[in-house]
Amino acid sequence: MKSQLSSFLKVFDIKYPVIQSPMAGASTVGLATSITRLGGIGSLPMGSLSQAPEKIRLQVESFQERLPLEKATLMNLNFFTHEEPIIDESKIQEWCGKYQTIYSCGNIPYDNDKKHLELLYPSFKSIKDPAHPTVEVLIKLKPKIVSFHFGLPQQSIQQALQGSGIKVFVTATNLEEFKQCLEAEVDGVVLQGWEAGGHRGSFIANDVDDEQLSTMELVKTVVGYVDSQPLKAVPFIIAAGGIYDSSTVKQLLELNIAGVQVGTVFLPTDQCTISSEHLKKFQTPQDETLMTASISGRNLRTIKTPFLEQLHITSQLDAIPDYPLPYDSFKRLVADAKYIGESVKYSAYLSGSNYDKSWKGTRSVEEVFASLTDSTT
Repeated sequence: MKSQLSSFLKVFDIKYPVIQSPMAGASTVGLATSITRLGGIGSLPMGSLSQAPEKIRLQVESFQERLPLEKATLMNLNFFTHEEPIIDESKIQEWCGKYQTIYSCGNIPYDNDKKHLELLYPSFKSIKDPAHPTVEVLIKLKPKIVSFHFGLPQQSIQQALQGSGIKVFVTATNLEEFKQCLEAEVDGVVLQGWEAGGHRGSFIANDVDDEQLSTMELVKTVVGYVDSQPLKAVPFIIAAGGIYDSSTVKQLLELNIAGVQVGTVFLPTDQCTISSEHLKKFQTPQDETLMTASISGRNLRTIKTPFLEQLHITSQLDAIPDYPLPYDSFKRLVADAKYIGESVKYSAYLSGSNYDKSWKGTRSVEEVFASLTDSTT
């Protein structure tokens, strides 16, 4: 495969082939603007805003007002395209009962009126009409990239975005998902390796046949496939997962891909909103990470804690309500535990498996970015 690097840099008019991972719940507009200003592509997590076009507009405007006009659209807006959850009341009641036991064992006051699970946010996949207000606001704002996690968007929506000049990127975790992206004619594919922190972007939730390919294995598999096929066009290939310095970036770029997407190394910077306990885990790493569906209903990688490990072990996969329903009970638990000073015990600490190599001794975004881009181009 011919190197995609120079084309990627030229198309997006950037200095470095680095996209900042969206990292919903931890990243900020400040982080995204910093990455774009430094020569990469900043990302804004929009997973919970697919039906909130006004909130999308406000976040984008906040991004734009911090940057010069020539970089005002140089951003990646990331949405979730999971299947809408099936509301299984018996499963939900059992799950709420499980949490009632957790509250009881932890001496946390439990509200009996909350024996249900709220749908925290709808899926972008439910948007089928190109005239939908969210699609219209995206076309008006014209971000350079709109990306999707957990699957492809509706084809009509993808075509509407691309028709307005927006590049559409999709996360893939195996060769089959890459082939679907290829068939859909997306502009870029983020190949997410098993090491990646946060939610795994698999098209099939909690796929029992997940090959668990490392980032390097996944990239080599996809590049090998591309080399073996008479393809007229190949989307930009972006590697994500386990990347923590310029050496890991360089190793992946040597496979002729377009660039990398990096998240965990930015979590300890002062432009992210992680807790002091999460920061401490970076500074003095002691624990392994855990891939579990028991927190949100979809596999995600977090730093292991005794509570999270126990939650994982005691949660049968087929007993967990569909994503994102369980997230409601988990987030509520963390909030309620705060009242008795126990939020640290019950919190999740989403991070990649190489988080222990990600603390650079600084909270400066500029210095962390420099550690990724030394001799990159």
